[in-house]
Amino acid sequence: MQTNLVVERFKQQGFVKIKQVLKPSVITKLQHFCDELVAQAQSHYVAGLPFDNIAVMQTADEPFVYRVNELFQFQPQFAHLLAQTKLMSYVEAIIGEAVLPSYESLVIKNSLDARGFDWHRDMAVRTQEPIFTVGVYLDDAIAQQGALTVIPQSHCSQASVCDLKRQLSIAQLQSVDITANAGDVVIHHVNTVHASGRQKGSAIRRTIYFEFRAVSHFIDNPCFPSEWVEKRQALMANLNALNSADMANNVQLPNDLYVTQVQIEPAEYCIEFAS
Repeated sequence: MQTNLVVERFKQQGFVKIKQVLKPSVITKLQHFCDELVAQAQSHYVAGLPFDNIAVMQTADEPFVYRVNELFQFQPQFAHLLAQTKLMSYVEAIIGEAVLPSYESLVIKNSLDARGFDWHRDMAVRTQEPIFTVGVYLDDAIAQQGALTVIPQSHCSQASVCDLKRQLSIAQLQSVDITANAGDVVIHHVNTVHASGRQKGSAIRRTIYFEFRAVSHFIDNPCFPSEWVEKRQALMANLNALNSADMANNVQLPNDLYVTQVQIEPAEYCIEFAS
């Protein structure tokens, strides 16, 4: 997809899907890294060992991992995604300057989990800045089986998530299902209202998420200490020195990448109480 079309669609609609950003060989390696991480986390869970930033749900049959935060501390090789030239060229084109990731996480949807994600904005505060979430799909996402659903142009709306849900319920608005294949990337503005239902069928869906902002934003935003910004800049510098096609290279993370904690802006959900 041409870069100018990606930028235009993102600005107009608040989201854009880009097909086959990652090669099948890259996806295969990422899936392998994911399998290793999940197996290790499950063994730690079964053994009763403590760990942070990994969410595990216990079912009647078995435990399953459904979220991993601070992803690089568990598997640094995932950072190779930030050295993928094609992916990062789209990210930088939308923002218009040098970028840094605010966070990186892995979400795994499994049919054993009866929950979905209700309508929400990733950031409750309205912003005109190009701050957005990037979802890198390691598996196919099928409409009506838990795929992402968005409300087009909702990133420009001042209406609350509750108001937009009510408009959907009476057909004043329409949502759009986003089907995706492994290797596709979906980018949505942090103010875009979106949801996804429970995962149906036997397949799992693994998605790696990043949030990106301009470097200048981080420098000007007091929520992000200078030492945090410097470590993220060092990470990107290390990755830029790698051959993006060779994921066998070990990624050198800055020392104590996650020691300095930050609190990003909260999301907006619709919480309604029965009268």
